[in-house]
Amino acid sequence: GLIGGVYYGWQRLGPQVVKGPEYVLQPDQIQIPPPPPWIRSDIRAETVRDGGLTGLSILDRDLTVKIARAFSLHTWVEDVRRVRKEHPARVTVELVYRRPVAMVEVTMNDRPGLLPVDVHGVLLPPGDFSAEQARDYLRISLPDATPTGPVGTPWGDLRVDGAAKIAAVLLEHWKQLGLYRIAVESGEATPAAPGEVCFVLTTRRGAQIVWGPAPQAASGVDVKAALAKVERLVTYVEKHGPLDGLTSDVHIDLTLNAVDNSRTASRGEPGE
Repeated sequence: GLIGGVYYGWQRLGPQVVKGPEYVLQPDQIQIPPPPPWIRSDIRAETVRDGGLTGLSILDRDLTVKIARAFSLHTWVEDVRRVRKEHPARVTVELVYRRPVAMVEVTMNDRPGLLPVDVHGVLLPPGDFSAEQARDYLRISLPDATPTGPVGTPWGDLRVDGAAKIAAVLLEHWKQLGLYRIAVESGEATPAAPGEVCFVLTTRRGAQIVWGPAPQAASGVDVKAALAKVERLVTYVEKHGPLDGLTSDVHIDLTLNAVDNSRTASRGEPGE
């Protein structure tokens, strides 16, 4: 009789209970990490709107899956680490945000423009950057650089991917070093192996620093070698001043094993 009474009571009152404020998730009850300063979008509001995350119940077994899928589609979200629901209605979402590392120089409607990318070469929302904010990033200059997909997807060019990885290594140093642009070097003097792209760092005055191939992964030997190149440039600048003070006839080669910090090296000479 007791079991039957509970069942009968739940049949009558259960639908009202599960629709109560303790179970129905409101947008402001979805907690996400504070976005970093370079993100101007309202990530939670946009995800709730585009993902249809309204009127959901924490009793929904697929709730965490739905929320994770919706946030993973946002252009500023690199990864959804975890989604945890609680009672009363509350959901905590652990996110990894994308970080811009460079601006790719493009031509749009016969006019020059800049499009932001992250370390993986993913195109980021250009509308989130003012002209002044765009100047806070290294530029990537490549022939016919045109994204193959919409915002939030990979650029679709291995050269952009490589340049973005170099820009990420230089992110905290490029201003101090006096750098301005990452480009691709071509010609017989390119020190890269067949099939590799050799990248060159340039200053506003045209001085060139041959970087060589880009790191192939986010960690490991390639990244250690890249950090060693940055340290060599930092050491040079500490002794001789920023690289943007050099003239266009100066050519520093970071692919050479022997390093002479006392002077710059012209093309074909041993040195930096």
